[in-house]
Amino acid sequence: MKTKITVLCENSVLTPFPLIAEHGLAVLIEQDDITLLDTGQGLGLINNMKILGKDPVTIARLILSHGHYDHTGGVMPFLQARERAIPVFAHRSAFMPKVAQIPTGADPIEVPIGMRATREEMEKAGAEFRPIAGFQKITDTIAALTEVKRPEGWKTWDVRLKQKDGDSTIDDPFNDDCSLLIITDSGPVVLLGCAHAGIVEILDDLSARTGYREFHAVIGGTHLETAPAEYVEKAVAALKKYRVKKIAVSHCTGFSIACRMAREFPSEFANASVGAIFEF
Repeated sequence: MKTKITVLCENSVLTPFPLIAEHGLAVLIEQDDITLLDTGQGLGLINNMKILGKDPVTIARLILSHGHYDHTGGVMPFLQARERAIPVFAHRSAFMPKVAQIPTGADPIEVPIGMRATREEMEKAGAEFRPIAGFQKITDTIAALTEVKRPEGWKTWDVRLKQKDGDSTIDDPFNDDCSLLIITDSGPVVLLGCAHAGIVEILDDLSARTGYREFHAVIGGTHLETAPAEYVEKAVAALKKYRVKKIAVSHCTGFSIACRMAREFPSEFANASVGAIFEF
């Protein structure tokens, strides 16, 4: 079975067509049917789908990689463009209020970065939410990984990213961070949202759960832009360890890290901007 993966929303545009770039991510997976991972901020999704010849009505399901606005902001425009219900897979903690604490030199400013629409508003527009937890099969060829296994005491290196817990603000544990494992004719493909749980931990957890010792491709956001240098080295080593043949990091990876990946993996690296297509 052939698999086609198309980048619909991302921070940059690959083609000269009138596509829209935005800080966010949305990726279309076409196999026997069609799956959408994330919706970007909501600025470019419907425009880019139209230009690329993709019809929202044909999509069988939506999966949300986590609860940040740049991955979920397009949910309402997407639902409104369909005018019919659709299963939406998300971890329960994706709906928690998420904030960023921006340093100002004194007290940090707290900025909301969670979902722009409420769960009730999305359900009214046609979202039929289905919870995902741990490692869960979505279709015969797509599985979702959340609640990624991490070392005891693990914390995100991006200390700006928080979650509201009642009146308290806590470090976001990113249990909702969801990556997809897609079975293709070329081999297993890993599709990342932002890899807030850590790309190394995600690949290790997928390998432990499935027995795969190689991944054909890794595509998506890696959130390595703010990672410590030693963790970037671990990420490079993990991609080598799993003999990844196609590395298309994007979105929250950061320009300098993407350049590093292009140098480390000159034959494996690919651009994953809006309009990029990967076929397996």
